[in-house]
Formats: sequence, C-alpha cells, structure tokens
Amino acid sequence: MNFTTKSRYAVNALADLEYLSNYESPVALKDIADRQGIDLTYLEQLFRKLRIAGIVKSVRGRNGGYVYATTPQDISIKNIMDAVEENLDATKCAGTSSCHSGQQCNSHKLWDDLNNVVDEFLSDISITDLVDKPKDPHIYLKEIK
Repeated sequence: MNFTTKSRYAVNALADLEYLSNYESPVALKDIADRQGIDLTYLEQLFRKLRIAGIVKSVRGRNGGYVYATTPQDISIKNIMDAVEENLDATKCAGTSSCHSGQQCNSHKLWDDLNNVVDEFLSDISITDLVDKPKDPHIYLKEIK
C-alpha cells in the first residue's frame, strides 16, 4: 500500500482551495501551485481528474479558477484518492482471492481487512477537517506575490 505524490498533492491542493476560498470567487491554480510548491502543469492534470470526478468545477475568464462542485464537508479523502486513481489495495491479488497461484493466500483476510479499515478511515475525513480557515486567507496570498 503506497501513497503516491498524486494523492498527496491532490489532498493538499484541495485543502488549499478550501483555505483560499471565499465562496464567491474562484481560486487560481497558480496561487495553489505557488503556496504548495507544486508544478502548475502537474496540478492542472490533477484538477482535470478532480473536475471529471465532480469534486471541483472550473470557471473561465479573467478572474477564473476553480471552485468546489459540492460542499467541501461532503468530499472525503477517499473521494479525492479515487478521483486521482490512487490504488490503495494491500492485497497482492486486487481483492480477487487469487493471490498464490490462483488460490487465496494465508494472509489474504488480513490484507483485505486492512483495505477496509483504511477505506473507512479515509472516507470519514473531509477536506474541511484538514483546514483551519483564517478570517481572510487572501492576506497570505498578497504576501507570497
């Protein structure tokens, strides 16, 4: 079970979207990329997947950027990881029970149970659980520009 940079960057970027959001205007990906130290092109690829999954939506135009497609309280870390195609399967057989030469291995239930615990844990944490939102996050943006 490995966590790649895809899921780490996506979770951090969406937490930043919540942090920087004033719920009225979109947040530019450049602002998130600058704050998180993520390559803008890579972040655009992740946000494309998040948009397809219905987690964010893009707003075009001069003051365009991204906003949440639904409330951040309803977006779990598991939703994000699924959207960026993060595979968190601890079993060797992807849950098919054919781990050892077509047969279920002795430790299959252990790894399958671990998958269930991790899925449940990540499903119970929302974006808003990660963010301690300040009164005016745009002050910070002015500092880094």
